[in-house]
Amino acid sequence: MTQALLIILYLVAAAVLIPLIGALGLWLKGVDSVALPGLGILIATPLLVTVLAVAEVGMIFCAAYCVRYLPVARMLFDE
Repeated sequence: MTQALLIILYLVAAAVLIPLIGALGLWLKGVDSVALPGLGILIATPLLVTVLAVAEVGMIFCAAYCVRYLPVARMLFDE
């Protein structure tokens, strides 16, 4: 179960990384806000970058926490 959760966390972290890179690229080009036309929402680019970066770091911390509970990691670190 822990291995499946770890794999899911890695995949979600990779999926969050792609929009984070795109938002950083837009922000560096000088875009002040991102429009979502189907929803009628404007999102400030710095807010978007911050939210995606916090989500990415959170996923990585959760994955690192799950690694501690894998039997292979316990054997590797002699716990």
